[in-house]
Amino acid sequence: MPTSNFRTGWRRALLGLLAAIVLISPNVAGACTQLPLGTSFWVRLTTPVDSYTAKPGLRVSGYVLESPECSGSAVLPMKVPVEGEIVSAHRVGWGLRHETAALEIEFRRILPWNSTPIEIRSRVTAVDNAREVLKDGVIRGIRSTDTPQGRISSRLKYLPSLKLYPDPFLLGYKMLFPVFPEPEISLEPGTDLQLELKQPAVLPADLAPAPALPSLDRMAELAATLTGLPERTFTKKGKPADVINIVFAGSRANLEQAFQVAGWKQSESVSKGAVMRQMYAFLAKTNYETAPMSTQLLEGRPADLTLEKTFDSYDKRNHMRVWGLEEQWGGDALWATAAVRETGATLSVRHKGFIHHVSSDVAEEQRMVARDLMAAGCVDGVSAIARPDMDRIMQNATGEFFRTDGSLMVIRLRPCVFDPQAPEFRETARPKPGNRAFRYARRQILTVRSDLLRANCIYSVFDLTRMTVKAFRQNSSHRADVAEFRQSVTTRPVESDPTPQLSEFRGP
Repeated sequence: MPTSNFRTGWRRALLGLLAAIVLISPNVAGACTQLPLGTSFWVRLTTPVDSYTAKPGLRVSGYVLESPECSGSAVLPMKVPVEGEIVSAHRVGWGLRHETAALEIEFRRILPWNSTPIEIRSRVTAVDNAREVLKDGVIRGIRSTDTPQGRISSRLKYLPSLKLYPDPFLLGYKMLFPVFPEPEISLEPGTDLQLELKQPAVLPADLAPAPALPSLDRMAELAATLTGLPERTFTKKGKPADVINIVFAGSRANLEQAFQVAGWKQSESVSKGAVMRQMYAFLAKTNYETAPMSTQLLEGRPADLTLEKTFDSYDKRNHMRVWGLEEQWGGDALWATAAVRETGATLSVRHKGFIHHVSSDVAEEQRMVARDLMAAGCVDGVSAIARPDMDRIMQNATGEFFRTDGSLMVIRLRPCVFDPQAPEFRETARPKPGNRAFRYARRQILTVRSDLLRANCIYSVFDLTRMTVKAFRQNSSHRADVAEFRQSVTTRPVESDPTPQLSEFRGP
């Protein structure tokens, strides 16, 4: 009996220990107690920040746009407030000390509703659609002299083919295009920042679980309805272009209203004035929020809507072309959409105009569109349809490659109202970086400073070498993409059932 009692007690103790481990371990029980180091998420600014007036300690506010995840699930609902401050800042000013501006923002508190604040240490890793770059968590502004005009007039003129100074052609170029980009950093309300935790963040015990994302029913019916939906759009010359990756369900009025509330704009049609404005935006590294989009066709039809969203850069933007479909779903109109994220712009001689480089990650753009519309309160439900027979790597009309998991995102829209008093749309008085006289003097100082440092044959050779190396690297990457694309075409499986399959959507 004593031996039997000992064994029984030992087993109970072991079971109790295992139960305690299950209750404590977030990986086993699914209950998170902290966000690990390196966790990333998106926030949207509700206060303006600029390098001209920013000082260390200045408060910065925003809200959660895309929640951090723990054990594969969202921790926070959308629009939970976040607070931070300026850690360091320097402006260009007169240009005597700094050629470029810099800002370091650190968000330190998340303020869940009806819960204990979450203390965090974070750094900014991306600014959506901005001309600025990130380095070690610091937002670094552009150099005003590092433009196509600056490269030609202050550097390439020193190559052997351009010996005269002042050169009449270069002088005329400067007179016709007196562009000088604003070097100060300006982050408007509504700017999206991606954050990364620099250390683990403890989650409060009273934190309520994030609400589940709204899903859609009758998806099998919709999948059958969309069986014949083309996978690609085409250019006027019949070349494959973008991927049909989103379908909206709702009236045209709801569709237009949703993107107005989310801050998107209808693009302009191509005209001489639009081309000149594109040229100026390209040279001045500034924004053109309604820039024209090239024509693409779906089943021989041009798009019914062309929408875009950008921040302060002509190079980068999110845009989509939308076509109305004849089919309906539950009484709702259906809209096939090709959404693309552009990451750079260039003037192409081959294509006789401006072309944009695109992100290789199609799923990234799908998530961005979903979170933008959900933040605007215009989404009734989101789901996804898998297309297992779809190619995973594709080439567009300009020769660039992009990758997709084949999913077709479905977003059902609901009526929503544009609120001009929302923090991201509210008109705020912004200080300008000096009057015209000050900006003119700064321009001359920065130009002379740049010429003293870079307007010589040594730097010209260095700059040309750097551009050549970059071109070779891009060409090497392109050849690798070409090889992968050809391999995917030759090993493409034989199509079976063409009907799209249901797929799980885990959120933006």
